[in-house]
Amino acid sequence: MSSRIEHELDEYIRVRKSIENVLDNAGRAERFLAAPGNRNVPSMYQLIETSYLATEHGYYEKAKLKLRATPKQMKDYDTAIDILLMVDESLCDDPLLIRKILWLKATRNSFTRIGKYLVYHRSTIKRMYDNILDKLANKIIKESLDIYDRKFS
Repeated sequence: MSSRIEHELDEYIRVRKSIENVLDNAGRAERFLAAPGNRNVPSMYQLIETSYLATEHGYYEKAKLKLRATPKQMKDYDTAIDILLMVDESLCDDPLLIRKILWLKATRNSFTRIGKYLVYHRSTIKRMYDNILDKLANKIIKESLDIYDRKFS
């Protein structure tokens, strides 16, 4: 009998850790997504002319490093959207608030900063975060583990 309980507990822990990893990767990938911009308007750095010429000694122009999200991060970004949409009225009273908490934590904000932003105490935010992760993990195990099992791996 204990092996059945151990199996269910291991499955629950695996799903919960996978949810946290997917949200973390999605928050990291969001920083690497290109921001929309107007290509017709030059940036301020393009408007400012320096006193150096390209032919002068000491002139050095370094190409800007462009970081892009990896395919795994983009896959996790898509999965995170699906996970956030699973938060509905059946799991909590205010799904919009819970989605904000999950996403703010995924983008590496501390519980104190999230609490100040949402006007809650940090321990209240942490308790809400843990409760919704528990409910999400149980919902995924009960309803659609086979679908998310492929996405988590």
